[in-house]
Amino acid sequence: MEELYYKVLAKCGHVRRNFYTTKWFYVKASSGKEAAKIVRYKPRVKHDHKDAIRQVFKIEYEEYIAGLKIMASDMYFKAHSIQEQKLYNCIKEDEIYPEEKPVKKKTDKNVKTKKRLKHEQIERETKKMMRGKSYDE
Repeated sequence: MEELYYKVLAKCGHVRRNFYTTKWFYVKASSGKEAAKIVRYKPRVKHDHKDAIRQVFKIEYEEYIAGLKIMASDMYFKAHSIQEQKLYNCIKEDEIYPEEKPVKKKTDKNVKTKKRLKHEQIERETKKMMRGKSYDE
C-alpha cells in the first residue's frame, strides 16, 4: 500500500484552562482518515474533543520534510511542562483561542417538584379507593 504524506491541523492543549491553540502536524499515512486518527492520539492534542482535528491536506514529500523540520524547531513540542513553555515563550497570546462551550438548554427547576406532587396525589387517591372511599369525599 502506498504511503502518502499529510498535513493535519489539530487543537492542542496545555495552554490555559478552557483554552486551546492550533498546530500543524506532518504525518505519513495511507489515507486522510488514518492521518487524522494518528494525529488525534499524539501528545498535546485534545483527543477527547470531537472537533480536535480541524483540517487534513494531502501534501508532497518536499513539504512533508520541511514540515517535520518546522515541528522539530517549534519550542511548543520541545517543552515538557507549562513552566518550560512560559520560560521559552512557546505560545503567543494571539495563538490562544477560548474553548467553545455548548449552550445548555434551560429546564424548569420545579418540574421534579411538580411531578413528585402529582405522583403523591395519585397515590393518596389510590389508597382511598382501596379503602372503599370515593373521590368525592
